[in-house]
Formats: sequence, C-alpha cells, structure tokens
Amino acid sequence: MRTSAVLLAAAAVSISACHSAPPPPPPIPRVLSDSEAMAATWVQAHGLQFTLGDSMPNAADRAQIVSLAGDARIVGFSELNEGTREFPLIVRRSLFALADGAGFRGIAIQAPMPEALEVDRYVRTGQGDIRRLLRALGQWRWESREMLDLVAAIRSWNESHADKQIGFYGFEIPSAMHAVEVVTALPDSITGPSLKAWLAQTYSCVYTSESAHWGLEGRASDSTFWNQCGVSTKAGLDSVNALRRRASAAHATAVAFAAEMASVIQHHVTLSLKHTNRQDSNAEHLLYLANNLGPDGKLVVWGGDVEMGRLTLDKTTVQTGVSLNTKIGEKFRPIAFMYGDGVVRTRRLGTGRGGVQPGLSNVTILPPNANTYEDVLIRSQAPAYWLDARTLPNDIGGAWLRGPRRARFVTGEYVPAAAELTETPIELPAFFDAIVYVRHVTPARQ
Repeated sequence: MRTSAVLLAAAAVSISACHSAPPPPPPIPRVLSDSEAMAATWVQAHGLQFTLGDSMPNAADRAQIVSLAGDARIVGFSELNEGTREFPLIVRRSLFALADGAGFRGIAIQAPMPEALEVDRYVRTGQGDIRRLLRALGQWRWESREMLDLVAAIRSWNESHADKQIGFYGFEIPSAMHAVEVVTALPDSITGPSLKAWLAQTYSCVYTSESAHWGLEGRASDSTFWNQCGVSTKAGLDSVNALRRRASAAHATAVAFAAEMASVIQHHVTLSLKHTNRQDSNAEHLLYLANNLGPDGKLVVWGGDVEMGRLTLDKTTVQTGVSLNTKIGEKFRPIAFMYGDGVVRTRRLGTGRGGVQPGLSNVTILPPNANTYEDVLIRSQAPAYWLDARTLPNDIGGAWLRGPRRARFVTGEYVPAAAELTETPIELPAFFDAIVYVRHVTPARQ
C-alpha cells in the first residue's frame, strides 16, 4: 500500500506539472510621452534596416555603410556594450563594405600596436599561430570565436585581393618592448655580428626610458636622455631600412617586418618626448597608421566602450574621439553600438554579500529602463538598423533624441538588480554621428 501511494502521488505531481499554468506574458511596454512617441516614429521611418545574419554585406547594405562614411578617413565604432556576438559581425561587414566601396585599407582595435602588428603579418602572409597572437593582445574579447572569424575573413580577403589588402593594427602603445625584441632578434646571418650588437645597444635606451619614473630616477628620466633616445631610435630605423634595401630575397620578409617595428619604436619615442595625454597619443597613433596606408589612408577603428565618442566621462576621462575630432574634423565619423535586450558575456555583479561573481558568464540583460535611448530604439520593428543622427528633425521628437539621454554601458560587468548603474548620458549627434542598433543580442563565444 505504501509503494502504491508513493506511485500515485508521483503520478499526480507529474500530471500537475504537465498541466501547470503557462509562463506569464511579457510586460506591456510603457506608454511613451508625446516627445518619445515622435522620436520612435522618426526612428521607425528613418532607420536603415540591414540583415545581420549575413557575414558579408549585400549591395544595399554596402551602399548604406559607404554613404554613412562619406569622405571620412576614420570611421570609429564605439562598442559601448561589450560581450556580444553581433558587434564583431557588424565591424566585419562594415570593414569589407568600406574596403570594397570606399578604399578603406585597415582596421585598428584598442590593443597594443607592436603585438597587433604580429596579427597584421598573419592576415597578409599566414605566418604565426593566430590563437597565440590574439592572446598576446591582452583581453579575452580578442580571443573570442568572433575575433577568430574576423581575422580569418581578413586573411581570406587578402588572399584574393592583392590590390586591396586590409591591414590589422592596434592603436595603443603601453610599451614598445615587443617591437625592440623583434628588431634586435634579427639573426647574425642577416645583420652580421657588428650591426646586431649595435642594434642591441642602440635600442637599450627604450627599455631604460620605459622603466624610469619621470623626475624621480636621475639621468634615466631626464629630458636630455630621452631626447638622445629619440636620436638613437631614428638612427636604428635608418639602419634597418638600409638593411632592408640590401637584404636578399630569402631575408626580405623578416627585415621588412623588423623595419615596421623600428618605425613604431621611433614613432613611440618621438611622441613620448612630447608628453602628450592618453587621448592625444591614441589619436596620433591612429593618424600614424592611416598615413602609413597612404596620403589619404582610411581606417575602420574598433574602440572599447565610448572610446570613439566625442565625450568626456566623469568630467575627467577624455575619449580618443574628442582628440580625433579636433585633429581631422569631418574626416572622422564616430558610430555607437546599442541594443535592446538579450544575453551578453560579462561579469555579473551582485548588490548583496555575493558581490562580484568570478569569471565571465552569459548574463541576461533586462529590458530597457524608462527614458533611455534603448527604450525608444527598441520600439522599431526592424531587428537591426543604422540611424544617421546628423539628420534629426527640428521637433520635439528630434529634441528628445538629441538628449542628453541615458544609454546602456555594459563594459565587462552588469548589475541586474541595479541596471541603472550601467548607464551613462549620451548626446546625438554631439557625441556620435550615427547609431548601429540590434534589437536582440546573443553572447560572444570563447
């Protein structure tokens, strides 16, 4: 009897589970104010829809991206919200559209310039272990499957477009030591013993300069010493370029790569002597890369969070986009990535005793908060679209879109219980000329 009762009870529970109530319907969207409603109507009418599922842009998508770029030399994407599969795909599609239709010849990501040149060599020649090279860039997102796909696509493009090669670059130089290692590691069989020894001595000043604390360590931090290092690295560059001109065919590729690194060292030391701030240095690095592609060289730039925006965070952190805008004006086109909802790869933060959960995981992003850009942008029926903010109307809807309005800002961590903590005020088009928007996102893959 006891066994029969247990079985009957289990069956009852099973039947009850099968006939349990369906999940509650999603909440009814908040009713918009008049200005928000007009803004949403304008977005619906002017958003340029694209098909996100395609890895390469079709003719219509390509025309949209090329038109949005106009005559810009640098098109900068601010990731704003990291950890999605969709953003790298958008960068990839945009890069190939601009390479094919507007003469763009490179992509620069927010990563160390010397280490990124190793990836550039890979996309041009196939040399190196790409997973190891991406790992050396120092952030998990550069090791994602989406980044591997992007690099593989650039490599494939370069193999079939000898006249339209796409380079891969970084636009930060926290240290030039990897570049020094490449130059000074040229074997005796290429340089000869005396030149090899001279290069090692010449570039030793870079290590000494980078390890010194300005004003605290005597001669090593003295401006005279730093200026001497500038002269030395210029002589080193001249010597490597001379070696390149006389190198045999068997050694030509190795010496050419060393010459690229020597040029980066000389650029780094020269800029360091000017004691420029972070945003001006980053802007100079980007212009150095663009100019190396030719007098009108053009770059797509992948900036983290709001790096490509013309804004200052917390009244002190000036973004690279501010300096770029000062230096090249209309030749710079900043674009922000936003989304409605979905799942991203990030760190989940708790407000209680749990605190920060270690490691990355797939975290569900809550629907947009009221009075945010996302709460209006998600009202469009399009799953993905471009929005040119330079054409906002002169009505209450346009005034609402100009902002400032809060926008989601998930850059490595998210607090579901206090989502407003991951928002920051944005203005359009003052901060960004355009938005690329995805209604629903999925997490990046490792």
